[in-house]
Amino acid sequence: MYHKHYTKRFQKSFKKVIRSGKIKREEVEFVINILASGDKLAPNYQDHPLHGRFDGFRECHVKGDLLLMYYIKNQELVLVLFDIGTHSELF
Repeated sequence: MYHKHYTKRFQKSFKKVIRSGKIKREEVEFVINILASGDKLAPNYQDHPLHGRFDGFRECHVKGDLLLMYYIKNQELVLVLFDIGTHSELF
């Protein structure tokens, strides 16, 4: 089980996404809880590592084009939730 750490960037983006009505809070929390438990996400979430300037990060599709960027600090067992938004918002 990982301890969840929400960056300020994530918190701001998360509030924006929820207010937009694109997704329900529970849908995002469901994915976060799976990640925090250490379980693998189902293939439909398209979880994959990122490269380039985001090397070491991972990304999964929460719903449609809504992406969750995160990384795991293995030694501390911390799931760091970095950002959430669409491809065009994140990249």
